[in-house]
This record gives sequence, C-alpha cells and structure tokens, in this order.
Amino acid sequence: MTPYWFSKKLPASRHGIENAIRLAFWAHGFGETYFTCVEPEPPIRCTGLWKSTTAFQVEWTPSDYFLLTMKEPNKDVLEAFERVLGHHALAAYRNAQGDVVVEWRAKNPDERWSELEKSGVTDLERLS
Repeated sequence: MTPYWFSKKLPASRHGIENAIRLAFWAHGFGETYFTCVEPEPPIRCTGLWKSTTAFQVEWTPSDYFLLTMKEPNKDVLEAFERVLGHHALAAYRNAQGDVVVEWRAKNPDERWSELEKSGVTDLERLS
C-alpha cells in the first residue's frame, strides 16, 4: 500500500512532512530513521539519516516519482524504502556527482527507463 504522503499532496509544512514520513518508517519497524524537510513544496525534498550512520536525500512529487540519493549503495536502506513505499524501485544509477540514485515511478515507468538508457547515466541497473 502506497503511503498517503506519497500519494497525496500534503500541506506545505516542513514539520507535517517530516512527521508523516518519519511515522511511516517507524510504523514499518525502521525507528532509527530521521528526516529533515528542506523543501515543503513539490518536488518535496528531505535529508535523512539511517541508523545514525548513513546520510541520504529524498525528493518526490506526490503520485509521480520518488528519488533516493546516497553516497554508496545500501541494500538495507533500499529495502526499507521499498517496504514503506509499497513497491520495488524502477532503477538505480550514479548521477554526475557520483552518488547513487534510486528511482520509483508511479507513472510511465517504461518511458522513464528509456529516458535513463538514453541519458548516459553510469551504472544504470533496472530494479523492477
């Protein structure tokens, strides 16, 4: 089941967004995950910390896409986001800064995959 904070437009409240996403992770057993909202308007952006050691950033537009960016691949983080979002990620790749980006797409995943293939991103891998 897709969490409401991804499927609906939330009020532009940093506190409300942080609380919604944090509670979703905690409800799924990931109580050591913290979020700080840095942009409450779509695309919404948050920084986060996984188990006090792994920093990440997330960006999403409700009911459209969700991006997770980390310095290095982390299977536990990926599996947590897949569980909370309710479906597998579409793709993973490295961006121009060398960070790992994992994408979920609610709309037109095959079209997005084609765009990624043509974009020249490195280490592109289809995950679903």
